[in-house]
Amino acid sequence: MRKSYFKILLLVCLGTISAFSQRKTEATEESALDDSKFLGYGVTTNTHSGLLGGLVFRSSTPVSQRGNLPVHRYIALELVNVKHPKEYQNPTAIGSKFIYGKTNYFFVIRPEYGREWYLFKKNGDNSIGLSGVLAAGPSLGIEKPYYIKYGRAREQSVVTVYDPDIHTDLSQITGAASIWQGFLNNAKLNPGLHVKAALNIDMSTFGDNVTGFELGTTLEFFGRRPEIISSKLSTNPQAFASAYLTLYLGSKKSKKK
Repeated sequence: MRKSYFKILLLVCLGTISAFSQRKTEATEESALDDSKFLGYGVTTNTHSGLLGGLVFRSSTPVSQRGNLPVHRYIALELVNVKHPKEYQNPTAIGSKFIYGKTNYFFVIRPEYGREWYLFKKNGDNSIGLSGVLAAGPSLGIEKPYYIKYGRAREQSVVTVYDPDIHTDLSQITGAASIWQGFLNNAKLNPGLHVKAALNIDMSTFGDNVTGFELGTTLEFFGRRPEIISSKLSTNPQAFASAYLTLYLGSKKSKKK
C-alpha cells in the first residue's frame, strides 16, 4: 500500500517536471539576476509513518553560484514519529483500537545541514522551480512508553504502560491511551545519524509566498536498536531507509544582484 502510494507520487513529480521543462532556459537566464532567501514549514509523510508523519521547518539561503544558477545553504529541523514496519491496528471488543506488541513510540528530532543546488528556477508565477537537496545531521531518538486502557469494561479500565508479557488477555484491552499519556516519563534517548537526498519542487508563488513539495529518501542509523515492538515478538531495526514527501508553505525575500 505504502509502496504504491509513493510510486504514484513519483510519477506525478516526473510528469510535472516534464511538463514544465521547456521553461528551463528562460528560468536559467532570469536566475542570474534574481535570487532569494526562503523560510518555510510543512508536514511530512514517509514509509515508516502514518499519513501524518511529522513536522518540518526549513530555510534556504544563497551562498554561491554554479554557472548562472544559485547554490543555497540548506538548514532544516524535522520532528517525526517513526513506526515499526510490522505495526498494525487491532480492534478491541468495544470498537476502539490498539497496536499489539507495541511497547514504545519512537519520536526522532533531526537537525539538518546541507546544500541545495538549483537545476532551474521559477520564471514568473506560471512556472516551477526545481532543485536538488543533500543534507545530513544527528538524529535524537526518544523512546516513549506506549500506554493502553486495560480492564473488563470501559468504566473499569485503567491506563497503564503496555507490557505484552503481562497484558496477555487481549479481551481486557479496551484501547490505546492518548499519545501524550505520561508525556516523557520513563522516556529513553537513542542518538544516531542520518543523511537525506531529495528533489525540491517550487510549484507556485503568490507575491512572496511559496508553496511546494520535497520528495526524497532518508537513511538513518541509531546507536542501538529502539524497542518499538516488543523484542520477544519481532526484531526492531537499528537502521531505517525511507522515502518521504513533504508539503510546505513559506515566504521568500528576493534581492536583485
